Order: sequence, then C-alpha cells, then structure tokens
Amino acid sequence: METGSRIRAILAKALMLDSVLVRNEALLVEDLGFSSLDRFELLMELEKSLGIEIQEDDLASAKTVADVVRCIDVIIKSPKGKY
Repeated sequence: METGSRIRAILAKALMLDSVLVRNEALLVEDLGFSSLDRFELLMELEKSLGIEIQEDDLASAKTVADVVRCIDVIIKSPKGKY
C-alpha cells in the first residue's frame, strides 16, 4: 500500500470517519473536524503504524490531507526518519 493510502486510512480510523471523506483535498479542520487532540492522537498512530518519529511541529502547518501525506513522505525519506 502506498504511503498516501496508508495515511488516509490511518486518518479515517483516528477520526472515526468514512474513508471516502478523507480525500487529499479535504481540509483537516473545516471538512474533517480535526481538533488539537486529534492532531496528537494522529501523531501517535502514525508513529506506531509507520515506525517513524514525528515532532508535533512537523504537522503544524498541515491544512489538508495532502499536506499530511507530503509531510510524512519527507519524514520517511529523510535519513533518520524525521526532519
């Protein structure tokens, strides 16, 4: 499964949403009801599921699902699994 699909599935599960709603262009807050608590829970789930280390600041500027995917791709491709 490619990274984007895995991240969208993790997002859907963490937010308890139908996976159809978790599209790349979906806005985290406005479309998906993403809260600061959701951000923390998502970080924990992404770290656990993908085996990477994510700093809270890494996703601070993410506004859409695609932004989250891009951030995680950068982390995965970096030498130590983080920015």
